[in-house]
Amino acid sequence: MRKMQKYNVFRSILSKNRYLDIFEKNVKNRTTSTITANVGTRKDSLWETAKPFEDIPHLTMLPIIGTAWVFLPIIGRYKMDKLHLAARHKRQLLGDIIREKFGHLNMVASFNPDDMETVFRNEGPYPNRSEFSTMKAYRESRKEWYKTTGIMVLQGNEWHDLRSKTQKHLLKPKAIQAYLGAMQDVARDFVQKIYETRDSNKEVPNLLGELYKWALESVAFVGLDTRLGCLKTNLPPDSDGMKMIRSVQTQFECMNKLEAFSGNIQFWKYFPTPTWKKFTRECDIFTEIAFKYIYRALEELKKKEGNEDEELTLLQGMLSTEGLDASGAMVTVADMLMAGIDTTSHSVGFLLYNLAKNPDKQQILYEEISKLLPSKNLRITPKVFSELKYLKSCMKESQRTHPIVGGSARQLERDVILSGYKVPAGTLIAVVHQEICRDEKCFKNPEKFLPERWLEKEDKHHPYAFLPFGFGTRSCIGRRLAELEIISLMTEIIRNFKVEYHYEDIDMLTRMINVPDKPLRINFIER
Repeated sequence: MRKMQKYNVFRSILSKNRYLDIFEKNVKNRTTSTITANVGTRKDSLWETAKPFEDIPHLTMLPIIGTAWVFLPIIGRYKMDKLHLAARHKRQLLGDIIREKFGHLNMVASFNPDDMETVFRNEGPYPNRSEFSTMKAYRESRKEWYKTTGIMVLQGNEWHDLRSKTQKHLLKPKAIQAYLGAMQDVARDFVQKIYETRDSNKEVPNLLGELYKWALESVAFVGLDTRLGCLKTNLPPDSDGMKMIRSVQTQFECMNKLEAFSGNIQFWKYFPTPTWKKFTRECDIFTEIAFKYIYRALEELKKKEGNEDEELTLLQGMLSTEGLDASGAMVTVADMLMAGIDTTSHSVGFLLYNLAKNPDKQQILYEEISKLLPSKNLRITPKVFSELKYLKSCMKESQRTHPIVGGSARQLERDVILSGYKVPAGTLIAVVHQEICRDEKCFKNPEKFLPERWLEKEDKHHPYAFLPFGFGTRSCIGRRLAELEIISLMTEIIRNFKVEYHYEDIDMLTRMINVPDKPLRINFIER
């Protein structure tokens, strides 16, 4: 009763001040903005006929907090942990492009693949995306570890310089394929873990937790030149692996509460909030462990000096790259570890769920694997890897139906026209992948899990409607490694088990990335 009284009072105050409008009226704020002053002299006919920036549909904007009020308790309509549902409703209400304002941050969100193409074609040689201000502030405060803030944080020429020196290792197919055998070893260890931990219902208790261990074990072997032992039975809570997993998950949870692009007012920039303190504490734990192993790899590299016949690992290759100092290589590995735990584990989680919900597709996949690898003892060769086309299609389709990254954001240095509206340079532009991937204008039967759509030669989906790893020079630098890990693991799982799911449908939950909103209670039935 008290909550309703507070709500009515608040609504009354806002109504008198004309700040609260009914959503369905699609009210437009026509306050004059100075950011359009530099575009009045444009002669281009398309620009002259485009609609003003201020006319882009938007929800009610309140003083100071802008449109962020829609996520507030009582008066708000949306939940921060269900951003895909918020985006879907806003699109239904306002159309393919909307304007947002979170504090001082002006943002445009688009649900149109044509806009996505426009943004990426105008991003220039140094794409400027939304800044991870939390990670930047942390790393700048830890100069003893971070001489550079890394690819995930840097912008402009500094970012381009570091990216160009590290991507030759992480995006070179031959360099990543060299780890195919090792990734299969980790995958087989995970399958053995399934056999050991299944309960009477053939389910693995806390399957996502086990996938986190698999993901860290995989990426650590590549990035740290070591097996951390994450898949050992009864892994101690104070082991390096478990501490790194907990640290990364807590960091993401904190960033979701601290970053401006998540709709938050950044009080932590002015005084150390409890969430900020928690974030820095967990970052310290992760960094200390990661750098311990990186320093160990440096020592091993010194032992190889003068021995040109000995093959260098990926980490050692980066550490010995001309023009790339140790700090640049080290922070790149730290980023790879941090990003690689949650993204690949949840990708596999959603893929297992989709195959379990679609047994006919799972059977086709099993038949492909059985044909290429008729015995469970046979290992994946580079040739077999290239021929696992249906598996790769299943992976793509799962990334479409349940994308791990909900969208891309850029700040362009030039004015552009999006969905018929003028968008001035400097505006933060977010393109919402997860809505575009479910748009029937882009994909036929978008709610169905249809891996075959990626095998059809006549598939005519918009080339910018599906970009699970981003686009261009700012795309995910670890995508080849992620694909190698996922394909290796899924091959071993499906050739050993039939997977089933008999509970409520699973949707997405928003953290820094999208994760399952319910436990992954998958039945693993041995074949």
